[in-house]
Amino acid sequence: MGGFFTAVLDPNTRRRLRRFGQIKRAKWALTLLVAIFVISLFSNFIANDKPFLVKANGKLYVPVFKFYPQSEFTGGEVQTRPRYKDLEKLPLFEENEDNWMLWPLVRNGPEESLEPSQIEIDPTLTLTFSAEDQVATVDIDSKSVIQRSRGAAGFYGETSDLEIRRKPLEVEGVSVPEPIRGGIALRFANKADDAVSATNEEGILFELDAAKPRSRAPKLVRLSMTRKAGKEADERAVMTPEMEFVSAKPALWDRFSDENKARILETAKEAMVVPQETLSVSDTDGKFAVQFEKETVEFPFRPVKGHAFGLDNSGRDVGVRILYATRTALLFGIILVIFTYVIGIFLGSIQGYFGGKIDMVGQRLTEIWEAMPFLLIMILLSSIYGRSFVLLGIIYGIFNWIGISYYLRAEFLRLRKLPFVEAARVMGIGRWKIMFRHILPNALVPVITFFPFSLVGSIFMLTALDYLGFGLPPGTPSWGNLLDQGQVQQYAWWLILYPSLALFIVSLLGIFIGEGVRAAFDPRTNSKLE
Repeated sequence: MGGFFTAVLDPNTRRRLRRFGQIKRAKWALTLLVAIFVISLFSNFIANDKPFLVKANGKLYVPVFKFYPQSEFTGGEVQTRPRYKDLEKLPLFEENEDNWMLWPLVRNGPEESLEPSQIEIDPTLTLTFSAEDQVATVDIDSKSVIQRSRGAAGFYGETSDLEIRRKPLEVEGVSVPEPIRGGIALRFANKADDAVSATNEEGILFELDAAKPRSRAPKLVRLSMTRKAGKEADERAVMTPEMEFVSAKPALWDRFSDENKARILETAKEAMVVPQETLSVSDTDGKFAVQFEKETVEFPFRPVKGHAFGLDNSGRDVGVRILYATRTALLFGIILVIFTYVIGIFLGSIQGYFGGKIDMVGQRLTEIWEAMPFLLIMILLSSIYGRSFVLLGIIYGIFNWIGISYYLRAEFLRLRKLPFVEAARVMGIGRWKIMFRHILPNALVPVITFFPFSLVGSIFMLTALDYLGFGLPPGTPSWGNLLDQGQVQQYAWWLILYPSLALFIVSLLGIFIGEGVRAAFDPRTNSKLE
């Protein structure tokens, strides 16, 4: 073992590692990225809707790793997947201390869709009082008694037009200006008169249309009444489910009649359960629109207590899905890069070592293959065979090996004429052994330096394909899927911010590491990354 580590950590390797360690930005980026990767590997133990361990009926169960049917705990023939949160509420666990469940830190899984009733939201109701123009018409007889009304009840402190029928036009709080009285008299006298308008002391504008003599005097005269809304600002009030004001009552409240107060409270009580339309309330002081606003849970839903990153359009915890998506992106990205590097290293090594016709034919075929549209082929195959990990890995692998093969080919072309290769040939060592045991270790500089950048590129590719709908299988947690949801529901800022932030952090760390590795492996001693 000691000889192995001595061979690995030769003076040149130690010098490169020391140079990498001197680049603090790269060193801390590597530490942080490794920490993120390790934490994501334990996602099942950090956030899950299944417990680590379950003790029931004298047995131990490990739901995180193994499926157990419902019948395993409750008996019967139900073979469906148990909902452990509901199972924990059964007498089997609540009434027996010997039966218990050990849960992860976050009791939400990446595929768990929550019900609106499970989301804790503000239970209060917000009332907004807005002044409105009060417009009405009344038909009066020759004795100035109201016979018909359309919206004038509020001027007289009533809630229904029927209640002011056969009431005098002029009462306490509603005075009639002299020009209007004269105009009414002229119309019942069947005499011509111009249009008349006048405002009384209470701010009510009365209007009479122009009149012409008729064959006989009218039995009713129509009068318009208008009261403009004041310039007072809208008032807001917050009410509890018990129909009590959270803070002081709005200043307008005492101006309403008991009937209007009762109407507002009754509508507010209904708005606690079902959204209500705006309520119009007319009083002797004016007309007001009362809006009732209560937050309801509709997915996607904003960050709330217990779900700091919000919920997606299926009611799944965004923070949990980002955690699992981080594991998917890093693990799958590493596998994809290794797969493509194996293909690229093998083909590039063959071209570079043998050269000649093999190199020429290989380069022409590589150029032809490079011209193939990766995205279109990926979309075509996904539509035929469906989305899967295997398909994505294969398609990505057979299309993205070209770049690294160019670098390996160039390194082999340079190294194959060096004395140590000629010496190996003279000693009778086989071609494949020379290629992969003697030349390849000396040609790995571009592989190592480009690995972090390739990893970032594969993560971006995976996110882009998921965003377009041609990446990982449906339901798999991914940053691209969350971004796609955010693009559809643009008000859901949490579906854009948090996945983008995760992608940005991982990509930035990968770039910092790549810059550090490139600087550490730079053969020029005066090259360093500040």
